[in-house]
Amino acid sequence: MSKSVDELVVPENARPVCNKPLPALKPEHESDNSITILLFYQYIEPLWTKEEHGAAIKKVSELGGKFNITGRARVAREGLNCTLTGKPRDMRNFCQSLRDWKSIFQETDFKLSDGIPASKMFKALSIRKTNELVAYGLAGDKAPSLKKFAGTHLEADEYHKAMQDKDTVIIDVRNAYESAIGAFKPPEGGATLLDPKMRNSVEFPKWLNSKKTQTQLTGKKVLMYCTGGIRCERATALLNQMSTVQEDLKPQGVYHMRGGIERYVKTFPEGGYWKGKNYLFDRRMEQTPDIKDSSIVENDIDSCCCLCQKKWTIYRNQFKCNRSLCRVPVIVCDSCTSEARDHHERLVCDLCREGYKAPTEMPDLVGMKRKAEKMIDDQKPLDETKSELLKKPKTYYEDRVFLQRVPLTATFTKVRDALGSGRVQKIEWIRDQKTLAFYGSCMIQLTSDTAKRELLQRASRYGLKVDTKKVKICEVFKTEKNENVFHDKFIQREYPPVM
Repeated sequence: MSKSVDELVVPENARPVCNKPLPALKPEHESDNSITILLFYQYIEPLWTKEEHGAAIKKVSELGGKFNITGRARVAREGLNCTLTGKPRDMRNFCQSLRDWKSIFQETDFKLSDGIPASKMFKALSIRKTNELVAYGLAGDKAPSLKKFAGTHLEADEYHKAMQDKDTVIIDVRNAYESAIGAFKPPEGGATLLDPKMRNSVEFPKWLNSKKTQTQLTGKKVLMYCTGGIRCERATALLNQMSTVQEDLKPQGVYHMRGGIERYVKTFPEGGYWKGKNYLFDRRMEQTPDIKDSSIVENDIDSCCCLCQKKWTIYRNQFKCNRSLCRVPVIVCDSCTSEARDHHERLVCDLCREGYKAPTEMPDLVGMKRKAEKMIDDQKPLDETKSELLKKPKTYYEDRVFLQRVPLTATFTKVRDALGSGRVQKIEWIRDQKTLAFYGSCMIQLTSDTAKRELLQRASRYGLKVDTKKVKICEVFKTEKNENVFHDKFIQREYPPVM
């Protein structure tokens, strides 16, 4: 845990559990009556077959019963999206069983929250067969490929730093009623926050398709965020796909926060740049930074009761906007509860009250997808940065890349920061065989094949720089010589050898 002038940071809380052991259970939660809440999603590409989809539903049901798991699970041909509750040990067994069932779940970022009061436990397990994990209206042929177009993941502490960049825009991918009680407030002189003012996720493609939005994004680094990360997966992919085929939409990189707000407030327990409450879709209802004073949290929020306009920050009783084409949740204070129940017609959300109308023109999602994928598939590689991941899965390392044209001023820290601190494990500086001096190449061991895939995608789209110099990246071919680079006695050196 480290402390700066104005913020407390817990870096270990920013790290995902993808391809790693599940977090150990603390002794105090072994015997108490608390429960664990599990949030996770896993996209599948290519899609499961109908038979595999049915098998996935059966497996979730089977494991849920075996480990006494309750909650909500969306199961589509494109994967799983789950919010579950159970005893701490049972929940870990559930996660491990998914990993044992299908290797793809080794890549899953299981977000476990222990020590939750038993009163927050779901009563039963609800498994819903769906077409989409998030209702964007992007199922089937309309869905942008995540392997080809998904944005680059940033860990929570990396995202925090990225918000300080003035040439950056941040998009809140959540619905407006969620943003009403909490959102990021970038530092002065830093990024600009954009609120799409969505009533539901189906409006997002239309918002991206508007000329105003595209003007705001062009030439900027784009950061997206949502509650737990899943909505940003398709959202970033859609933006990258659109920018591939549209000349007037050219962002300078598209990124999203792994683990979403949920992980950010655990990484920054005093709040960081987060203001207010994180709206949740489980029985907790909302999440706040662990050690931020509740009065400060309340003061950070501007939301009001939709009836009397008194400041109020709590969604309860499932009241909804009465406008027929809206029906989003609205805030009602305790004093107005009876009136709300007796006079539903008076319940109006902020967007309807101000007369806001969302963009209406939906892009040609199917045509755009076909055109973008053809452009990617037809593009001839200019260098190794264009090599396709897993083109030869049996001949390349899953967790290594090779950098060339690395500046002589490079250090382990500079390379790690350029590639992402959560991705790099070790760096071997390559020496010239005759002079034994560093000549601008290095081999890097990454944390996982997921980290490798994301890094190659990022380099292919936007290039990669170390200490302001553009470097060349490629996969590492398996050879006996390469196999022995990161041996048991390997010592990491901060600086490359000079002789």
